[in-house]
Amino acid sequence: MSFRTILPEQLDPLQTGALLTGGVGPRPIALASTRSPEGVRNLAPFSFFNAFGANPPMVAFAPNRRGRDGTVKHTYRNAVATGEFVIAAVSHAMVQQMNIASAEYPEGVDEFVKAGFTALPALRVKPDLVAESPFQMECRLHQALELGSGPGSGLLLVGEVLAFHAREDCFLGGALDPGRLDLVGRNGGSWYTRASGAALFELPKPSGCPIGYDALPAVIRASTILTGNDLGRLAHSAAPPAPGGAGRREGDPPDGAGLERAIQAALAAGDLAEAWRLVALRVRAE
Repeated sequence: MSFRTILPEQLDPLQTGALLTGGVGPRPIALASTRSPEGVRNLAPFSFFNAFGANPPMVAFAPNRRGRDGTVKHTYRNAVATGEFVIAAVSHAMVQQMNIASAEYPEGVDEFVKAGFTALPALRVKPDLVAESPFQMECRLHQALELGSGPGSGLLLVGEVLAFHAREDCFLGGALDPGRLDLVGRNGGSWYTRASGAALFELPKPSGCPIGYDALPAVIRASTILTGNDLGRLAHSAAPPAPGGAGRREGDPPDGAGLERAIQAALAAGDLAEAWRLVALRVRAE
């Protein structure tokens, strides 16, 4: 396997930004609502965004300097001047409106109006909530960090969450349900990811200490058929099976490659016990 190595000094800011946003994704989207000191509303989406603590609840997003000329965006100026902002999550039902709000309108233009969003009064801050968003956070600016000074450089806003707002129908069993939130994430270029439906899958965290890849038989680790995810499912086991186990059955493949494909099929079907039985046959066939 070969890799292309690219050094930052070989790229201009726009090329670097394209590489970062293409490789770091999908990224959650913060639809940031702010007000100027004069009270003028502003609304814009940013995909350099995430949560960074729960006690107190902290989030951060980066309305970075523009890559072409290094100018600062209205969102950053407003948040620093007033010390407040609202972060609205972006669902698939509002992506077209969000996209309109991403346009670079002149100062003083209200993106709530341009994008057709409904403004609602917040509880603890002056910037408005976005009625169409299923999950929102009212934030007080905790820290503003300048991560450079040239075009494309980072401007990070860290905020403490003062209030959460979550739509009632997005809860399932007391927790927010990703399928009901139906959020979107940003990839490179004009590409987005919808975090619902077939895109969702569960991956429970290990309970205790899994046996790990190093405990798998060497012939299994060396397989050119079993993928890293296949091996990961086996390595996730709490303990290797006892020696011996079930023997060969009618219909079992006779050769090593066939057994490895059968192991793969058992893993795909979620039958870990059958996969380990076939692993034992594959080891004996070596």
